[in-house]
Amino acid sequence: MQKILLCFISLLSLFLGYSQEPETANFPSQVFESSQEYTVNNYTVNITIHEEGYFDVVENYDVNFEVDKHGIFRWIQTKYDIITEDSIAEERKIKIRKIEVPNYKFDAPFNFVQKLSDDMEIKIGDKDVTLIGPQHYEIRYRVHNAFLFEDSQIRFYWNIKPEGWDANFRQINYKIHTPPSIALNSENCFVYSGERGNEEPSTEFKTYFEPGVFSGSSKAGFISYPGQSVTVLINLPPLSIAEEKPLWPFWDQYGWVFLIGLLVAGFYGLWLKFGKDDQVVSATSYYPPKDMDPAMAGFLIDDKSDVSDLISFIPYWGAHGYIRMEEIPKKGMFGKSDTKLIRLKPLPVDRPAYEQKMFIGLFGKAFSIAEDEFIKEARAANTMENGQAGKATTIPPAEVTMSSLKDVFYTTMTAAQASLKEKAQPYYVAESKKVQIIIYIGLVVLGIGLAAIGLFMWGPLAMVAIVISCIILIFINKYMVKKNAVGNQVFSELKGFRRFVKVAEGPKLKMLIQDDPGYFEKTMSYALAFGLFKKWTKKFDALHIPPPSWYRSSGMKYGSMHQFSRSFSSAMSNAQSNMVSSPKSSSSSGGGSSGGGFGGGGGGSW
Repeated sequence: MQKILLCFISLLSLFLGYSQEPETANFPSQVFESSQEYTVNNYTVNITIHEEGYFDVVENYDVNFEVDKHGIFRWIQTKYDIITEDSIAEERKIKIRKIEVPNYKFDAPFNFVQKLSDDMEIKIGDKDVTLIGPQHYEIRYRVHNAFLFEDSQIRFYWNIKPEGWDANFRQINYKIHTPPSIALNSENCFVYSGERGNEEPSTEFKTYFEPGVFSGSSKAGFISYPGQSVTVLINLPPLSIAEEKPLWPFWDQYGWVFLIGLLVAGFYGLWLKFGKDDQVVSATSYYPPKDMDPAMAGFLIDDKSDVSDLISFIPYWGAHGYIRMEEIPKKGMFGKSDTKLIRLKPLPVDRPAYEQKMFIGLFGKAFSIAEDEFIKEARAANTMENGQAGKATTIPPAEVTMSSLKDVFYTTMTAAQASLKEKAQPYYVAESKKVQIIIYIGLVVLGIGLAAIGLFMWGPLAMVAIVISCIILIFINKYMVKKNAVGNQVFSELKGFRRFVKVAEGPKLKMLIQDDPGYFEKTMSYALAFGLFKKWTKKFDALHIPPPSWYRSSGMKYGSMHQFSRSFSSAMSNAQSNMVSSPKSSSSSGGGSSGGGFGGGGGGSW
């Protein structure tokens, strides 16, 4: 549904940008020189960064037209998909304002068209006048919303010469002006050149540092071909540049807010009828539902797959004798502690797919199959190798440290979450999916109609606000699911059990332990899935029961439940951090690359 809405927005655009990316890798430079109709002999760009959060760009081109031309055009990419330092994908829309081209006629989209487009074009020249030979062009503009604000720094990341130009650039000079209080040096200023993705700082530029100025010039013999870019990265100190935050002008006209209110109210009414679960009375329960693992319990309690749902398998496996867990003390003053999982026996083959994925992801496929099958394979391999009947063998031990999972286990976690969600569907009303699809379509249709009304009655801001509201409701609509009778019955038990975990008192727990000495081990994984592990273990402090034998820690000298809770909670936090961690781009050489910044686009002649 979101793709349909985005297609509609694209059709509204009055301006269509284009991007040409010539294949340059397999052709020598002579081919480009002979096939092009113009060359940029010298290109100079001056950029002034303002503390208020924007920067001004002045581009100067010395161009030689080999054949008659009307002029040149410059197109700038304005929409970007970026990954934040927290590994969150988001869209960024930069704004180009105050466009000037001295001494030439030019066409450029006005602000409203820019909002609807992914790029913008500045077309310079007169359709009734042709030029040939050397020409000089100057383009001026202001850029908003093009800084990357991080916790430790602010990044100015700009393609001073983007890859989309269809001409050779023979000389490139740049000068970046920053507030004078900012110290600039080779530790925070970088320039990259060449093909997209090149992360090594360029050796083709001479760079210079002055108070408040970072400048550079390409060396003799340098040529930047079509498909190649030049990118500047400056890591500025925190708070040195203000972050521009648009104001929400409610003081102007409020009619479009009323439309959004009606849209939200209508959606809420549909959710009450088709998405909200039936009222379920909590059934008093001291145990989770029979034959339900903690991951599924964690999913059904809030209708979503959290990381803690799958992490809860670790104590669950420990309580059932599949694994042992050991803390590895830190070594040295600056070392970090770690945790090791040791596989004791294979996971039964009839376990759910999401549990199998987790176990296989930790210990490998060989340690997840039934033991007799593994022995048969081992014997067969031994026979083939030695030419004689294999001897009896046992499954070798397997172990894994939490630190070894960093940046590699996240794919397993994602696959297991998807499998868990699929396995939970029998607990939900099948028809709710149809209603959900109808609501998706309705939101798109209403969004189109209301956005058109907002645009013509209140202007672009109203249209954008309505579109954003529809997108938000489309996102929320994916949670519009309703449990069926079986799901409600299980949910009733889960609610009762979770409530008991939250409010249980010592005397009742003491009775449960007397009847079932393993009660704590059987329930701790569910408390972890509910996000109540610390509260649950604290209730057992005064009962003087021993911590689980499958968990070992050097910090548990006296084997108290309090010490176990602290140590195990820390181990689970470490496990969760490593299991969901995904690789980030290297920060070496400034953390940038050629063509990787804002200012993408290019240009050409016409």
